[in-house]
Amino acid sequence: MINVNDHLKGVISRVEQLKNQRKSRERREQEAKRKLDTRRNIIIGELVCRYFPDVMRLQPQRSKADNAAEFEAFASILSTLANDTELLVRLREEAARLTLAR
Repeated sequence: MINVNDHLKGVISRVEQLKNQRKSRERREQEAKRKLDTRRNIIIGELVCRYFPDVMRLQPQRSKADNAAEFEAFASILSTLANDTELLVRLREEAARLTLAR
């Protein structure tokens, strides 16, 4: 017959095992999301560089602050574009029209 202490040790062990499985699953999910985000960012970056070749003159820097300064002008362009909803609507309509024309 199993005594209470042995049963309790078994339950605690199982709880720890389940916690470890959950953490492992969460790490795998986060890694999969990170890989998907990285791949998406690469594709978007390639498109931006193709249609805005001037950005290729910008060089990554050693710190976030230096990167912010280096890319500030282009970030401002993207911010302006993102905030101009009328322009975005017109651009999407034009892109749809061009896509249909192909």
